[in-house]
Amino acid sequence: MAESIGTSNKETSGLKNFGSKFVLPVLLMVLGWKLAVIPFSSSSGPSIVEAGRYSREFASFRRIDTHAHFVPPFYFDTLKSMNLNAGGREVPRWNVSDHLQLMNRLKIETSILSVSTPGARLPGFDVLQARKLARELNEYAHMLTVTYPGRFQFFATLTLPDLEGSIDEAIYALDTLKAAGVVLLANSEGEYLGHKKFDPLMEVLNSRETTVFIHPNTVPGAATEGVPQFVIDFLLDTTRAAASLVLNNVTGRYPNLHWILAHSGGFMPFAGYRMGGALNVVTKESTESLLKELRTFYADTALSSSPSALPSTIAFLTYDHMTFGSDFPFAPNFVIEQETAQLDDFPLSLDKRHLINYENADRLFSKPLSHWRNVWSSPNAAHSS
Repeated sequence: MAESIGTSNKETSGLKNFGSKFVLPVLLMVLGWKLAVIPFSSSSGPSIVEAGRYSREFASFRRIDTHAHFVPPFYFDTLKSMNLNAGGREVPRWNVSDHLQLMNRLKIETSILSVSTPGARLPGFDVLQARKLARELNEYAHMLTVTYPGRFQFFATLTLPDLEGSIDEAIYALDTLKAAGVVLLANSEGEYLGHKKFDPLMEVLNSRETTVFIHPNTVPGAATEGVPQFVIDFLLDTTRAAASLVLNNVTGRYPNLHWILAHSGGFMPFAGYRMGGALNVVTKESTESLLKELRTFYADTALSSSPSALPSTIAFLTYDHMTFGSDFPFAPNFVIEQETAQLDDFPLSLDKRHLINYENADRLFSKPLSHWRNVWSSPNAAHSS
């Protein structure tokens, strides 16, 4: 993975030392991911290879996936019975085995699971039905983190625009289930996240220094004829949410919140300067101030690692505000592998590659991940790969 394009003298010097510093870890890594598919008993504890997965030498070759979905059987059946889809995309079947196999192939250490659109507030559901479904989804996700410690964590599903239910579920999921954060759809029944009615939820999340994953929903109004919403409108929805949060100063008023935008932030990296220059007409804030707020967002690489998308995201958000994303299982495996290969082929220094693949997410989720790593490394823990 040595790169020569766009590397500094310091980076080049580091690459010259690659052989002496990384040969053994690389060999162990290769063996480790081959062995990772073989379960080992709790009586013997982690193997040397598995125990070494948290060493710094492995860092450039590991990933934390912040955009990975799960579709429990009961949720799949519910959506199917109601003839619901995800923005025009048929909801795929999902299982743990397939997910772990993909993770092992792509060297994904941990996947932060989330529920995609349409979430828990399904059409025709009343408040109580939505709250019940959200609780079932979150407890199922928690079960996965316990059964596969170190491999899975989750963003809690809430029930917006139901504010009371969302606050109660956020407190339960974050405090009791130890969720890594929450996932919020960019809009809930046409209301975007910057709306002042959602401030009480933001206060609760801010007090817990929560990481919020923003996933697109179907946009309000009619879609482009013949074009499913997930093709174009998902990107617009995420961009609208980012603009709404900045326009209403949610990013400024709740500084302890960390935001991850799906799919490279939609159109925001490409249109960020336009947004910063145009929003000041509404807010009277300076362009510089608005650009600073827009750059507080993180963005994942899910379906956004093409040679045209990556440079835009890097230029606007920089390497330290990007995370790896797969969009499994909604993106087919061959697409995920192609996108990941494009990311791996992009000319980056090892340190910058490590920021995107692992370190930025590790920093955002340091508390929940350290909790589950302690569970994982316990002599009495049951380990699964």
